Amino acid sequence: MYSSNYTNPVFPLVLVPLVLLLSSCSERSEYGEKSDYEKLGAACITTEDVTAPTVSSESPTDNTTYNSPATTVAVTFSEIMATGSVTTNTSDTTCSGSFQLSSDNFTTCIKMSAAPVASDNDTIFTITPASSLSAATTFKVKITTSVTDISCNTLGSDNSSIVGFSTSPSGSGTITGSVQMDNGSPLSGVSLSDALWGSTVATTTSDSDGDFSQTPLDLGWHSLTYSKSGYFDTNMEGLLETDGQTLIVDSVRLLPDNCTSGTMSGKITNAVTGDNMSGVYMWWANGLDKKWRGHNRGFSFFSYIGNGAWSLFKNAGWYTILSYKSGYYYAYQNVFACGNQPDQNNSMSEILNEGEMRIILKWPKTTPETGKDLDSHLQIPDNANSTFHVYAPTSSKKYYYATDNYTCPSCSSDQLSDNVTLDKDHNVNSSPASPPGDETITISKVRSGTYSFSIHNLTDFDNRSITNLRQSGAKVKVIYCPVGADCSKEESVVRKKFHVPNKNGTLWRVFTFNSSDSGGSGFTRVRTMTYKEAPANVY
Repeated sequence: MYSSNYTNPVFPLVLVPLVLLLSSCSERSEYGEKSDYEKLGAACITTEDVTAPTVSSESPTDNTTYNSPATTVAVTFSEIMATGSVTTNTSDTTCSGSFQLSSDNFTTCIKMSAAPVASDNDTIFTITPASSLSAATTFKVKITTSVTDISCNTLGSDNSSIVGFSTSPSGSGTITGSVQMDNGSPLSGVSLSDALWGSTVATTTSDSDGDFSQTPLDLGWHSLTYSKSGYFDTNMEGLLETDGQTLIVDSVRLLPDNCTSGTMSGKITNAVTGDNMSGVYMWWANGLDKKWRGHNRGFSFFSYIGNGAWSLFKNAGWYTILSYKSGYYYAYQNVFACGNQPDQNNSMSEILNEGEMRIILKWPKTTPETGKDLDSHLQIPDNANSTFHVYAPTSSKKYYYATDNYTCPSCSSDQLSDNVTLDKDHNVNSSPASPPGDETITISKVRSGTYSFSIHNLTDFDNRSITNLRQSGAKVKVIYCPVGADCSKEESVVRKKFHVPNKNGTLWRVFTFNSSDSGGSGFTRVRTMTYKEAPANVY
């Protein structure tokens, strides 16, 4: 299950840190200049400053996962600190010192290799564990009230992590993917360098089909760099989180190095209604599939949109856009600049109810055009322990469990809310017409039984030699809130992402889902491509 722990991105990125200026008198005391009083061993400077210091930030950030077991820990204070007051334990595992790190809620503490190292004018202090941290373990940071600023002011209370940060589990896995030219054709001979925690751990090259694979790789966040002469370098992030996992990353189109800077633009719409979104905050980051993970990780704020339209002028290359609005889940999208590139659209899902699932298909505008009319198909378990096929050509796009039908004339409000709905069907006759396109299906109450989801290339359904679906760049994202979860929290919902395989066909079997599957999230990636003509025969 893909699950990332996030913090609200609005406030940490838009707050500008206060610059605390020390007046010339604050550099003096009865001991003389600052350098003099330090030599004489004074604990702090006597000034009129009575403001208590605070902890501005921690690294790794609280409530983040998959940090390096070899990580260092740093805290940033709001004021210049008395360096002698920031201490840690270096001799044993007792919780001594004012800067502590623990995996058992401070019954014991991690032994450090040396005293904290001060930097940035004595506002940042870093500690280094004597040995690598344990894998798959959560650690908390505590700063005690014994720390003081240079005016003898102490913290108002101990500052402790609320959740803590978690290190990667032990084990290994495989990363595979594909590389394409900007026209969607396979691109061979691309060098791929894989870095984990900033250090290169593997290299490989794409084959004649543009495919690559690398194994074994340690678990954690990997950064893949794609390089080939005549093309811009591109990087992508991916998470290996379980032992034996095969992570299939999105197909990447490399941009030729004659691309120029340009304006990227598009629309942000409601995934269910298709309406333009207002009140959306937006950030950008270099590279593909970047994730927030509780701190900015290179994201930069660039816009607050009120009518759904966004634009950003950037150098040629690939970027990740993050959109945020209260009451909705984070929405990520990969965008690129190669001259001006319009119609780079995305949609956002409102917070779900318990037991609800939302499936969103999207495909971009490509040159040449490949995905014109892609249709979502969902096979569901019905009340008769059989199955039902939900797709666009049906007379109504809302199936009611109460009647096993598309109508529910005498149903109560509860029965009316128990449905599976094709909220949005996007095709060449839509306004605006596709490509790009997006479709949404909502399951209001997931029940026992197996669901199966597929994508059908309706435009090219009778062409067995067509490669358009493979080259369409189609992606499917799923958001599911299990019963008992807090649906308002990003870390409580299940997120899955699927992208079209590098294989020919007109029918893409995407995934199956069964809520009663034990030992997992219930999702099974199918990832097959076959040929199917009649939409009614998809299931």
